Amino acid sequence: MLFGFVTCAALTPSISAAETAKDDAKTALNPLFFYYYNGELVGNRSFSVSDPDNWGGVQAKNLTATSTGSKVSISPTNYRGEGDAILVEWSRKKKKGQLTLGGGAPVDISAAKDAAALTFDIRIDTMSKKPVMVGMDCGYPCRAELNISKQLRSYPKKEWFTFPIPLNCFTSDDFDLSKITGPLMLSTEGKMTAAIANVRLERLPPGETGCAE
Repeated sequence: MLFGFVTCAALTPSISAAETAKDDAKTALNPLFFYYYNGELVGNRSFSVSDPDNWGGVQAKNLTATSTGSKVSISPTNYRGEGDAILVEWSRKKKKGQLTLGGGAPVDISAAKDAAALTFDIRIDTMSKKPVMVGMDCGYPCRAELNISKQLRSYPKKEWFTFPIPLNCFTSDDFDLSKITGPLMLSTEGKMTAAIANVRLERLPPGETGCAE
């Protein structure tokens, strides 16, 4: 089945979705599998935005930032609650802009390669006319990207939907799921506006093999 059309379930204890320990009545999310959830960054991660004027990126403060060349910006928005998502806006400027969720210690998710999908909730307000790429980073030049334009265009605009991408769909000559530093990169050269929430891994349903042969 093509990525983007997989219905994923919550991760079972074999790929633990959340630790059972509680602190102040809040469940501590496992940073191996949760990256940004309910409006909170997990595992000392941060969002940054970048463009050709500064590929090093501008780190968001209070989930707010604009790239050096003003191609892409982020700000808080609402999904199911107040400020539990980010709004990402790519301007008309004719250059690439990238959103990156990264930082913290590298994580090893290689055991989940054929069992889980990178998953996030997304709402497309304005769709780019240029390719939209999603990727995972394992320390430059170690990364893998996919063009998800076709899949995104199949969903109604201005409506939230869940978008899973099986981990085994991410491939490149040097890509390594055992040292992921950036679990989400999203980029385009076109004008686009999208809201994103709840970036995490979810288990593939029984019988779903993702991109595995």
